[in-house]
Amino acid sequence: MDKAKVLVVEDNEQWQAVFAGRYGEQFELLQATTIEDGEELFFANPDIGIVVMDACVPGDDPNSIPLVRKISKTFTGKMIASSGSSMFRQMLVDAGCNHQCDKHILIDKFLEIANS
Repeated sequence: MDKAKVLVVEDNEQWQAVFAGRYGEQFELLQATTIEDGEELFFANPDIGIVVMDACVPGDDPNSIPLVRKISKTFTGKMIASSGSSMFRQMLVDAGCNHQCDKHILIDKFLEIANS
């Protein structure tokens, strides 16, 4: 059986490494550290089942909202808003994410969300 494909758009490489260490064997992970790489990976992989989207990639301002809007036009899978800021998570949900989780607990909650 094929592994579900997960796109993780997150500029923090240490967080990406922890996520990959935890879920890299269960899922096929596509990791992007820029908005541009995230967009390219998304459109090159139509079989993505889950997208994890950080709000600020990179920096401290929520700049991934346009990408969420673009993805949500065609994507029917789970798109998780991931941020330490509840306000930023809500902005991503308003843009098209259908799940949200505080970034600090997503490593522990991801499987629960993925299987919901």
